Amino acid sequence: MSELENEAGQEQMREHTHHRRHGSRLRSVAYSVLAFFLAFVLFLLSVCMVLYFTIFSKDYILQTMKSNSYYTMVKSELQSRMEDLTDASGFDKEFAAEFVKNYDIVTAIDEYIASFYSGENTLVRTTTFKQQLYAAIESYIQEKNIKLTDDSDTNIAYFVNEATDIYVDQISITFFSRIANYIYKAKTILNIVTGSLAVMALVIIGIIYFTNQYKHRRFRYLFLGSTGAFLAVAILPTILLLSDKLKKINLSTRSLYNLFVNYFNGLFYNFYIWSGVLLAVSVVLFTLYVQHYRRATSL
Repeated sequence: MSELENEAGQEQMREHTHHRRHGSRLRSVAYSVLAFFLAFVLFLLSVCMVLYFTIFSKDYILQTMKSNSYYTMVKSELQSRMEDLTDASGFDKEFAAEFVKNYDIVTAIDEYIASFYSGENTLVRTTTFKQQLYAAIESYIQEKNIKLTDDSDTNIAYFVNEATDIYVDQISITFFSRIANYIYKAKTILNIVTGSLAVMALVIIGIIYFTNQYKHRRFRYLFLGSTGAFLAVAILPTILLLSDKLKKINLSTRSLYNLFVNYFNGLFYNFYIWSGVLLAVSVVLFTLYVQHYRRATSL
């Protein structure tokens, strides 16, 4: 009887061990899936944060312009094109150089950029430019003692309109004009999506942390989630940079080309900053995992 009871007890122990191992595997799979979703949510959250501080930020593009001499390049290009126009129209080239030198190109560009982020009309404002150009022409005529004819008003109006077209072409940013309204309308949606992703990340982190009995397992799955997000965030800009397609873009002016390249290089740089933050979090979580794992195995 004792032998039968002993065999029955051993069989129950084997079944209990089997169920325990089976349950452990299921938990491991479940937490691995949670770690995957955490990595995915953190990746999307990082993308939203980068977009918020770059494409959806007026300060970002203005800072890009200032740090890469965009204003100076636009002014130089405007002067060159205005000189060609004045030369063909009978004015001295010095007239164009002096006018562009005194014109506040920085304020004009800043107002144009501000319109993207306020929902206003994104057309270049030309009223101030025309007023100042007419005033400069009047001073030029008086200084040179030029006698006006019956056609003078028509010729001056034609000259001002041609100069204004050059000005608009030089100030406007084609690819921004096309997405301006989308940026303004999508900002509210971006805020909602970012907040939702942050809540989802906190929920997943809470589930992993508070439903795991052993601390080293908590930190292991959190480490896997943050590492997966780090790799995804780092790989995205790397692929785009290695493709070298940015430098092959064809734009109308050198200033616009430099702005485009520096703008998106800065965007990718922000991705690397966020990937660095995720990497730092991963290192901390891995350190905690190793510490608690050693404590658990030494007991």
